[in-house]
Amino acid sequence: MADIFAEGFKETPYWWDLAPHDETDEQVPPSQADVVVIGSGNVGLSCALSLSRLGRKTVVLDSEEVGYGASTRNAGYLGRGLAFKYSDLVSKLGREDATKLATVAVAAHDYTAALIRDEQITCAYRDTGRFLAAPSKRSYDKLAKDLDLMLAHGVPIDAEMIPRERQHEEIASVVYHGGQLLRGNGIMHPGLYHKGLVEQVRAQGADVIGFCPVTAVDRQGAGFVVTTPKGKITAGDVFVATNGHTPKAFPWQRRRVVPASAFMIATEALSPEMMTAVMPGGRPLLENRNTPLWIRPNEDGTRILFGGTTGEENALNLKAQSLYSEMTRVAPMLDGVKLTHCWTGKVAMSFDWLPHTGTH
Repeated sequence: MADIFAEGFKETPYWWDLAPHDETDEQVPPSQADVVVIGSGNVGLSCALSLSRLGRKTVVLDSEEVGYGASTRNAGYLGRGLAFKYSDLVSKLGREDATKLATVAVAAHDYTAALIRDEQITCAYRDTGRFLAAPSKRSYDKLAKDLDLMLAHGVPIDAEMIPRERQHEEIASVVYHGGQLLRGNGIMHPGLYHKGLVEQVRAQGADVIGFCPVTAVDRQGAGFVVTTPKGKITAGDVFVATNGHTPKAFPWQRRRVVPASAFMIATEALSPEMMTAVMPGGRPLLENRNTPLWIRPNEDGTRILFGGTTGEENALNLKAQSLYSEMTRVAPMLDGVKLTHCWTGKVAMSFDWLPHTGTH
């Protein structure tokens, strides 16, 4: 393979260029809080923001620098759906519960979009829609059947099927068999979104502290004692939001999630003509399969970002080469462009691919 790396190639997330991590390990947590939130990703911060506004003294802790995990490494997609296809949900849960769950997914999107608007978080959010690409004719037919069923059941969805002969409107590729255009989905700069959340949480008086791993959580009376290398915190409640980085200190949660690594690459800046040629609709693409590839324009439409969850973990320069091969297979006209970044992030899934919340 020819040299694919631009001068100054980085093995850190592209998103960190505009939202650098400059946290220090100097902060020390207080000895008491109403709630300790473990994990400084988007879930933990959203929880802390809501609690702080209700007057609860909240402390957010992270074992690494604030925002080290998936929240500042992901593809920056904001969707309205679940990993499960709707027809599979109906088979598993029945029509009533499937419709409720699909509607909750829409509400989650709308909540985040409203949060960005109301908190004035500058994160290049755009309501672009999304192209869900079908790797096979069977996949396309299932997407079409799924859409018909959702519409029949009153699920709030705005979508249309794009046959193979029209997919050039979305992506300069012949590897797909059409797909589904999902309106009301968006993209953002996840690093800037997370940065904005941190600022809002701190503005409400909550502590957000990095480099402070939790080594134990023990019950004490009606509350808990949270142990860290920087001291102990007495708290009424503990909220665990550690996702793919759940430590051994939380064996109950750790046994219930399956960590998985995802990888992404970023191209050098491309001409407007090249960007339009590759992605005419300017919309992000996601493959309709369990281990998908994805491709999107960056926050200002000057680069292509490409990722996937497939393959074994290895050195990032080797992973960059395998992703480059996949990218140029999907969009051959990108052959010859250079890469400026390759990075990885860890997410987690439940065993049944469904969302779970509760108290343990």
